[in-house]
Amino acid sequence: MINIDYSLIIVILNFVLLLIILNKILYKPMKKFLGERQKKIADDIDKAKASRSEADKLVEEKSNELKKSAEEIRALKSAAVSDAEGKAKEVIDNAKKHEKRILQETEKQLEAEKTKAMKEIEQELAEIVAELSSQFLSEKIDEKKDKELITKIVSERKKK
Repeated sequence: MINIDYSLIIVILNFVLLLIILNKILYKPMKKFLGERQKKIADDIDKAKASRSEADKLVEEKSNELKKSAEEIRALKSAAVSDAEGKAKEVIDNAKKHEKRILQETEKQLEAEKTKAMKEIEQELAEIVAELSSQFLSEKIDEKKDKELITKIVSERKKK
């Protein structure tokens, strides 16, 4: 006959109770936290992909604009050659010089605009980081207040 000892039953009950407590206190909150983190990472990846596609579109637009500029320059060159057939060599030389100058100026302007935009972005990002850092370092806040503070600061920046 199998003899069941009361201490064995108490140990089994303690083990089951421990599993229930661990499930409530540890496993479910941990699972929830990991799920939220995974969702945030997926959202960040989606945002990065959207930013990348937007950047690709901008690069393509600038490339098309450069092609149009080159086409316009070629059209000017052709018109100058046909109008001044007697002075073909002189006109061709002038058109080539003009083409190079316009391309250099366009490149300089594009580089200046790019530099200006990067500086503005860096400056705005630095301001946001500084503002967030000062807010976070000024007081200890729970997660709910952190989210409210970030939302408030971002909305204030959008209004500016």
